[in-house]
Amino acid sequence: MASLKALLSGNPPDNMVDLSGIPLTSRDLERVTSYLERCGEQVDSVELGFTGLTDDMVLQLLPALSSLPRLTTLALNGNRLTRALLRDLTDTLKDPSKFPNVTWIDLGNNVDIFSLPQPFLLSLRKRSPKQGHLPTILELGEGPGTGEEAREGRTQQDPTGSPVTPARGQESREAVIQT
Repeated sequence: MASLKALLSGNPPDNMVDLSGIPLTSRDLERVTSYLERCGEQVDSVELGFTGLTDDMVLQLLPALSSLPRLTTLALNGNRLTRALLRDLTDTLKDPSKFPNVTWIDLGNNVDIFSLPQPFLLSLRKRSPKQGHLPTILELGEGPGTGEEAREGRTQQDPTGSPVTPARGQESREAVIQT
């Protein structure tokens, strides 16, 4: 396995910073932050899966990560993250100047994140209107057409006006993460 120092020297290969599987400490995060600030213009993917990150550690990285202009994919899977972090991520995503090009944030295999709140998914969807098929569904009781037609599976509209048909068993308050 490559050392953290080796991975954080030079330009990111294939515009990707891949630290997956390397246990990170708070001191390591300072190095990662400096690297992202130095090479951030080139980075379009950051892989931090299975690195032992906690909510506080991600919050420490958040300013550097959210300012990467080309970042499209952020993998935070397999860490010790909780639902409390989702609030901070959702608030950050509400600001269009933060994570301007992100279309995918992987939060699977964490401590207690089993689903993603609707505002989080909608914020991601707004960043990728061309993709249009992100896993965003209306919460039950939200928006037009939430009566019988929703229960019968007829088409409804999401807040952007696009037609949405909830998948069977997915008419819950939150969308389920696929792991």
